[in-house]
Amino acid sequence: MQLQKTPTENWNNRQNGAEPHYIILHYTGTKTAEEAAARFLDSTPDQEDLIGRISPHYMIDGASNILQFVEEDKRAWHAGKSFWKTEADMNSHSIGIEIWNTGHEFECEEFIPEQIDALIELINDIRTRWDIPNANILGHSDIAPGRKKDPGEKFPWRLLEINGIGLMPQVGEEHDSPKKEMLEIPDLFYKALHQFGYNPDANPADLLWAFRAHYAPKSLGSKDIDEETCAAILSLLAQTR
Repeated sequence: MQLQKTPTENWNNRQNGAEPHYIILHYTGTKTAEEAAARFLDSTPDQEDLIGRISPHYMIDGASNILQFVEEDKRAWHAGKSFWKTEADMNSHSIGIEIWNTGHEFECEEFIPEQIDALIELINDIRTRWDIPNANILGHSDIAPGRKKDPGEKFPWRLLEINGIGLMPQVGEEHDSPKKEMLEIPDLFYKALHQFGYNPDANPADLLWAFRAHYAPKSLGSKDIDEETCAAILSLLAQTR
């Protein structure tokens, strides 16, 4: 695997000796990959308090080249205000990977297959150095529901799972009794999301969208929770017990 080193000044040390135990996936949300790279390299906004300065560890551009902006043992600034399980400083505990895609503000096109091939190779390489379980490979929208929508509902999470990366619901698993209870008492569904890792303080509608975008995309058009969505969270919880 070839990396193009593109070092930025937008990083600091991981807090309290933290190591990365998560991988967070993003789309760039820019018209071009070059525009995204320029943002990651820009260290001019608000030099003193660092506001406005952002960076991932890696970016995969439109030609599927892998650019490295920050060393893995350093804290890149990609997650922003975020939360998972009990962790609010996700930057200190994760590696951030941006994938060029115009995102929801523009065309939000399908990801390029070669980009996903490069991503799979990159994640496999990262995991030779760090203990990152499948359940800890997340999207930006998972850790910042409502504030972020990337990598979006077009991201091929199932393809990653087929290649041994990430956790997805297992089709055909039966959880009829608890699924029926969730449909009757929606609070049980949201409690299950919190148990899985989602922020309990997030807006329920934002949580529902973020969860479906990653784990139950076929249900995104439904306003209320449905059988597929309930079955998805029950399957995920069963796999992580």
